Amino acid sequence: MGHDIKAPRIEREDMTRREAVLAAVYLPVHAVLLPLLLTWFATLGWIEPGVTLNAIWYAVGVGYTLLFLGKYLRRSFDVLLDHPGQSLLAAVSGLATDYLLSWALTFILLLFNVAVGSTANNDAVAELAGENGQRMFAVAVLLAPIVEEPLFRGLLYGQIRRRSRAAAYCVSVLLFCFYHVWQYLLLDWRYIFQMINYVPASVGLCYSYEKSGTVWAPIAFHMFINAVSMSVLL
Repeated sequence: MGHDIKAPRIEREDMTRREAVLAAVYLPVHAVLLPLLLTWFATLGWIEPGVTLNAIWYAVGVGYTLLFLGKYLRRSFDVLLDHPGQSLLAAVSGLATDYLLSWALTFILLLFNVAVGSTANNDAVAELAGENGQRMFAVAVLLAPIVEEPLFRGLLYGQIRRRSRAAAYCVSVLLFCFYHVWQYLLLDWRYIFQMINYVPASVGLCYSYEKSGTVWAPIAFHMFINAVSMSVLL
């Protein structure tokens, strides 16, 4: 009599309730309050705008993440060490998902004769890279993923997934996309349509987290795609 072959169980490291609360408290601070506060400081002449402002923004985020979510990152890193092949495959699969969805999105937009251009956020990053390429590279590649992945994948996806995987994808993807455009909506509401440009990468990041069980897989994936993008600008 044959035996069913079960797929290996994915070891997963989620945030504790306390870590989830601390991450939830910081999410609106990082996404909205801190950039607005730093922009105000820049208008007062207390800090330099541009690259310096962004470096402070993400340095604060990394500091908060390491201080209050450091144990979560450490436990998640243990999962990476225990299953390095699984984590690498998940990161590569997430990257492949990103590229496939990007090609599909481009094809659909061209099919409906919709222009595919750069986003306001990418244009801003390109301008900042021209101001100080090395510092902006460090912000985008080293700092941003360490702040954003615990919030959007570890917190939003990880916590919501306990009840619904589909809802976890939807909420994480939607808020991650909105995070990249909301500041430009203050200038023109039509920037809302640029959210679609971030859907492929966001889905790929969620997929890599889902398949690896460690937030370090999407962090590595996020660092890679940001490094590729920044290398084109430098």
